[in-house]
Amino acid sequence: MTHRTRFEHLPALALALAVTTVAATNGGCSAASAVNAAAAGCAGLDAAHSEAQASLQAWVKALGDLNSAATAAQAQWLTVCNEINADVGLDTTKTTASDACGVLNAYIHKDLAKGVSIALTVSFDCQANLNVQASCDATCAASASCDVTANCTGGDVVVGCNGSCSAECDVTDPSLVCMGSCQGECTASAAVACAGECKGGCDAPMWTGTCDVGCTAMFSGSCGGNCTGTCDGTTVSGAACKGTCAGTCDAKASGSCGAQCMGKFSGGKCTGMCTGSCNVAAGATCNGSCKGSCVYTQPSAMCQGECHGMCSVTTTPPTCTGTLTCMGSAECHANCQAQASAQVTCPPPQANVVITGDDALYGSFQAHLTDIGTAYNLTVALKDPIAKTAAKGADTFAAIGNVGAAGIACVAAQSQTVLSVNASISVSVSAQATVSGTAG
Repeated sequence: MTHRTRFEHLPALALALAVTTVAATNGGCSAASAVNAAAAGCAGLDAAHSEAQASLQAWVKALGDLNSAATAAQAQWLTVCNEINADVGLDTTKTTASDACGVLNAYIHKDLAKGVSIALTVSFDCQANLNVQASCDATCAASASCDVTANCTGGDVVVGCNGSCSAECDVTDPSLVCMGSCQGECTASAAVACAGECKGGCDAPMWTGTCDVGCTAMFSGSCGGNCTGTCDGTTVSGAACKGTCAGTCDAKASGSCGAQCMGKFSGGKCTGMCTGSCNVAAGATCNGSCKGSCVYTQPSAMCQGECHGMCSVTTTPPTCTGTLTCMGSAECHANCQAQASAQVTCPPPQANVVITGDDALYGSFQAHLTDIGTAYNLTVALKDPIAKTAAKGADTFAAIGNVGAAGIACVAAQSQTVLSVNASISVSVSAQATVSGTAG
């Protein structure tokens, strides 16, 4: 799945909250204190004997975890924006993501008004932490007397495994060679067919991405050296071009090219064979080291990860990656999924950028593209779970059963956390828009 420069913004209410409560999400100590106080307000819940209160308890945990994750996302955007600000000579003294990215946004806004174009593409393949979900689901299932294996629809039943697995096994950041499908960055010494982003050598007769030595034919894009052909429509011969170069480029060409890259290739897909590393979002066969998640299937294979079948030695309770159909457990399960989303794992992102008209900004984006992609993907991973989780209230849990006075008090105690998490993710969404060139 690829996210380009357009995306859906949060509702106006959430953005308004960013203005009024951003101090709560930028002050780590105050935000942590608020979450701890909110959790203490739920001390009277009896999750073991009440489905409604079990679901409420899972919601409180999810809300607190998402708030912490959203605060971490802001910290990443603070780093990204100040990195770029430093490279282009802007103010780097701001200490919040909102302020630092505001400085960058003003700069980019002026660039766009002058005709500079930004095309940023970031792939997305983040995975929720199923171990967290499994532990939470076990509590839900117990309170509702729910058989997870029998009542899971639209997904797989997965268990933590440290034994033989009868089906697919997922291993995150395997220390050994991955002889299966890698979702992340596969590094192999031999040339391989790469369906994702290739970093290294590419023997394809044409390419779209970046070649550090330039392009010798049919080039269109940003040229870091001398351009021969046209620059923004004006004929040039071996001259620097700050706009769009069409023709040939003798150094660091980023765009599309009708000839083979004779140097180091990056930031795009290689339609031929790739030598170096291949960063894949959807998963591809890998016979090398995999930085991300390695998925393999062998009959009764030894598995030290997540088993999508029967495991001889389980390390976590079963969890459903789809929907639990048990009545009380369904809402609780959704909150468990939100908890798992708060501890999301994102492999190295596939990211590519083409900026024409501002060489300094383009150079900075290229230098910090991994940091940009990481912050971008974390924002994407958290945005929807936060929107769904923060929108819940007392009526949500009263529909399952009587939450009692303890439940009512618990929901009321979460008001500050709801404000904080909405404000926090709004800052990250705005920063995401800034680097995409879509912020107002």
